[in-house]
Amino acid sequence: MNKRLRALIIDDELSGRTMIEFYLKEYLSDLIGEIVAVSDLNQARKEIDSFKPDIVFSDIELRGENGLQIHHNLNDSVPVVIVSAHSQYALEAIHNNVFDYLLKPLTESEIERFRTRLENRITDSSPKNSSTYKAREENLIIKDGGESIMISYRDIHVIEACGAYSKIVTEKRNYIASKTLKHIEDLLPKDFVRVHRSFIVPLHQIKSYSSSHVCLKNGQHISVSKTGRKQLQQQL
Repeated sequence: MNKRLRALIIDDELSGRTMIEFYLKEYLSDLIGEIVAVSDLNQARKEIDSFKPDIVFSDIELRGENGLQIHHNLNDSVPVVIVSAHSQYALEAIHNNVFDYLLKPLTESEIERFRTRLENRITDSSPKNSSTYKAREENLIIKDGGESIMISYRDIHVIEACGAYSKIVTEKRNYIASKTLKHIEDLLPKDFVRVHRSFIVPLHQIKSYSSSHVCLKNGQHISVSKTGRKQLQQQL
């Protein structure tokens, strides 16, 4: 797939529509582009005909209607994601072959779990030589100043924890990502090692290391924890 997905949100409460749209824009902006939000199934059916969504996020309880009914108006290739405050509908949702079931209120960890599933679906349905696949294989994609920035893995010297943010150091400039170091770590290929609770380094940037420090090729010295040293030794 070489384009971002069009998403349709169905929720009879404005707060619900706003919440879902916020999380899609904040955490999935590189995967999901245009977003249309409606309050009932009748409006949703009209948008399906005109907007032609690639993915649908729907509540189940829609003022007397069941959000799962939207399946009847969609092609089987369009995934439906239920976003509900009620877990008791999960079995019914499974029987209706929903793609995922997210519980309100949404959380960053829940969205990141969903993101992994969506990325796998996109990858499985896309040619391996597609531009999207190559971009994600070769770059770390972060949100910076409202834009999605691709940073080549080969250019990264070190990634440092800065509270709820992470600083990505490259030769040309530093980037500040609005993600924790743990979140960034989960996105990186296996040749990146968390040598300390505050630092992740790529193996190709390591010049030497001791029991307490890693020396990078640019001359920078990074602290190494006991756990980080073990992980480093296992990967070298």
